[in-house]
Amino acid sequence: MRVLAVWGVSLVGVSLMLVGAKFTARATPAYSVSDLPKTRGDCQTCHPNEARDWAESRHAAAWESETFAQASRNRTLKMCLPCHAPEPILHKGFGEHPALRNDERAHGIDCISCHQDANGAYHGTLGTQTDAHPTVKNEKFGTVEMCATCHEIFGTVDWYKQSEWGKDPHGCVNCHMPVVERPIAMGEGLPARKARVHKFEGATPEMFQKGVKISHERRDDLLQIKLESVWVGHTVPTGPEYVVAIVEARFMRGDTEVGKHQTLLADNTAIDGNDTRLKPGERRVIRTPIPEGATHAVVRVLHKRNRDLPDEQARILYEAEVRW
Repeated sequence: MRVLAVWGVSLVGVSLMLVGAKFTARATPAYSVSDLPKTRGDCQTCHPNEARDWAESRHAAAWESETFAQASRNRTLKMCLPCHAPEPILHKGFGEHPALRNDERAHGIDCISCHQDANGAYHGTLGTQTDAHPTVKNEKFGTVEMCATCHEIFGTVDWYKQSEWGKDPHGCVNCHMPVVERPIAMGEGLPARKARVHKFEGATPEMFQKGVKISHERRDDLLQIKLESVWVGHTVPTGPEYVVAIVEARFMRGDTEVGKHQTLLADNTAIDGNDTRLKPGERRVIRTPIPEGATHAVVRVLHKRNRDLPDEQARILYEAEVRW
């Protein structure tokens, strides 16, 4: 078996979460403001690392993405809009559906969306005082309750609470916002400390292969593919019903495809009453006949943000060649 390494671009992210830790000294890196992504409120001026992370994230593209435009009927489905360009969620409070903001929607879910309260103060877990803006130490920041403000609507949080990680109030960020050591803000003499990456990676090859164990082998005239959810606190895939994953086996004779099998992982309850997504902790075996003359198979896991997209536009989360 030969596993092919496949890497992708980070998906979703929030901006500027402050996480406390022991201070260690480190020189402040140089940067050019002109090279930084523009955020609302000029947050990038003092927080360039978080701004760069955010610019790569799916949260930055939450309003502008073609997938969202398609799924929301060109941004006309009112229930979908507020979480893709929200007023600061602290205006209503964690767990309350946010309001849709009137301006600068192209920034999607940004620093202000998550950190700023109705008085203009910025919340985090440290509450470190600065002359740049008022700060508030908020113990609920970075908790599942905070993330659930938008992510509970499609059942992701409910699945998490039923999983083995469900009692961890910081489970979402522990998985999707890994810890790095770097200055949280730029300035003369400011120390490096433990902070969170703000790319909020989701359906990437690295995340998938960390969370789902896959093995495959020929058993008599069948190809057997085993999936085991070992480090995922929700279904695979998760989110709205138009997000799907496909486990695919392409049977080959040399360079010629002689057969193909696909198993759909999707929430089809509104279509045929079935939910075929991989559940937290679930083990599943897929068996498919090997066509006569096939010399090997290519096993892939494809991820589609919209089930109507052609396979060529899917993200490849896993790919391996199986020979016999």
